[in-house]
Amino acid sequence: MALVRGKDTFDLKCPCCGFNFSKPKNISARIMKMVSAYSKKCSSDLKMVMRDIYDNVPSDKSPEAYYYFLYGIQNIEEEHVRYGIRVFKKGNHHMSAKGFQFLRAIIRNRQSNFNKQFNNERKLHGKPPKKRELK
Repeated sequence: MALVRGKDTFDLKCPCCGFNFSKPKNISARIMKMVSAYSKKCSSDLKMVMRDIYDNVPSDKSPEAYYYFLYGIQNIEEEHVRYGIRVFKKGNHHMSAKGFQFLRAIIRNRQSNFNKQFNNERKLHGKPPKKRELK
């Protein structure tokens, strides 16, 4: 946890998930700013996943939960975010009441395990053959 200076007071704010002990002000504007940082396709996927989670996971049906999720993945590359969304949708995890925390874990684990996972997939499937010119 770190002390972050607000307008007149100090607030305790977690650097990982963005949790603030005092309720964040103007949360919808912050959400729109974070979503607009992604490409059009990724932002539409994020909104679709958000709607699925809102409809099926009652504990995550709040803008604060969505804000903390976006805050937790804001420094992660878009490729990993899109992969996490794809895996989450393919597995229908929102139907088994797994929400934003589960999705964030998928995305963060993809980022930290990417190189090892790539090498293991190369060992499993092999490389494509080299291009050769015919004489």
